[in-house]
Amino acid sequence: MANFLIYGGCVSRDTFELVKDEHNLLGYVARQSLISASSKPETRINMRGLSAQFNSRMVKGDIQSNLLPTIRNVAKDVDVFLFDILSERLGVFRLSGGTYITNSAELKKSKLLESSAVPKASVPMGTVTHFDLWKNAVDTFKNSLVDHGIFEKTYLIKSVWTDETIQGAKTPLFRNWTAELANGLYEPYFEHLRDSGFQMIVPPSEVCKSTDDHKWGPAPYHYQSEFYDYILSALGLNQDM
Repeated sequence: MANFLIYGGCVSRDTFELVKDEHNLLGYVARQSLISASSKPETRINMRGLSAQFNSRMVKGDIQSNLLPTIRNVAKDVDVFLFDILSERLGVFRLSGGTYITNSAELKKSKLLESSAVPKASVPMGTVTHFDLWKNAVDTFKNSLVDHGIFEKTYLIKSVWTDETIQGAKTPLFRNWTAELANGLYEPYFEHLRDSGFQMIVPPSEVCKSTDDHKWGPAPYHYQSEFYDYILSALGLNQDM
C-alpha cells in the first residue's frame, strides 16, 4: 500500500480513484493555483458562513494557502506526490496588499469576494504577469518539496486537452477555449516545470480523448480509462511498492 498526496484537479484525483481501495490518500489539495499556494494566507475575508462540503473546504484552503502546510504536515509519510496544473486555467485574483486567491467557480458561488471590501484585480492564465508570478511560485513549491524530502517522489501529469470524445462528440468548452488554445497556453508552463527538474508523466496523444460516459461527464480534461491506466503504469502501481 502506497501513501498518496494529491494536488491539482480531477486529472490527478480521477487517477487515484482507480486505486483508492489498494492505496491510502493522505491529503488532496484542489482548485488552488501555485500562485495562491505560495502567497501569504488571506485573513481579511470572513469565511465563517462556509459549509463543511468539499467545494467550500477547497475555497477555504485556497484562501488560507494550505498547500505548503499540507506538504509539511504529511511529508514524512508520502510515497507518491501526484499533481497536475489543471487549476492554473482558472487564473487568480490579486488582492490589495499583495495576496492572491484562485479565480474558481466555487469561489464565485461562495460570494465571499462580493461580500468583502478587499479590492481585487483579475490575473488570467497565459498573461505575462500570471506566468511570471507562477514561475516564482514554482521555485517556492520545489523548495518545499526538496526541504521535506519528497521531490524525488513527485510526479507531474502532463495532460493534453481534447476537443472530442472517443464516441465522436465534441467536448463542452471551458471559457470558450479550444483544445488548441488551451494546449498552447499550457505549453510554456509545462516546459518550465520540466526545466525545473520535475518528473513528468506524458500520456500519448492517442489516449488523451474524453468519453461520453466519464463519471463527471465529457470535458477537455476528463479522459477515457486508457489515459489513467497509462499514468498508473508509469507509477509502477502494477508492481509491488
